[in-house]
Amino acid sequence: MDEFDEEILTGVDSGTIQSAKIARRINAPISTVHFRIKKLERDHIIKYYKGEIDWKRAGFSITAFILINVDINLLKSLKRTQDMLLKDLTEVMYVREGYITTSEADLIVKVIAKDTQHLKDILLNYIHSKDGIVNTKTMIVLG
Repeated sequence: MDEFDEEILTGVDSGTIQSAKIARRINAPISTVHFRIKKLERDHIIKYYKGEIDWKRAGFSITAFILINVDINLLKSLKRTQDMLLKDLTEVMYVREGYITTSEADLIVKVIAKDTQHLKDILLNYIHSKDGIVNTKTMIVLG
């Protein structure tokens, strides 16, 4: 992988999947860009392509980050791990991303909601209902 591949990856990651657009942006022949993209796919550097959804237009006007504290001993007694808990959380439709962190919170998830009542429902029905979660702190994005 060289700088040329990195330029292609930047183009692909920004949502520009068309070889011609990437080629123009990095000033390279389309055939070269196409060949390199296929190689990056074969090498599993490019895993898949996905569409970008405008969640606000779809009716989800709130984006929030939820910091989650976990009772590790309870998880252990249930023969569960933070990874398993995070996997359960990220399978919830409204949870768009999730991470195990080294901050004051054990986990952080990014959620979308239609309004504050919907956010409350997500917190109560999908987040706080999971065994092992002892406390959350919600931060709503203002823009």
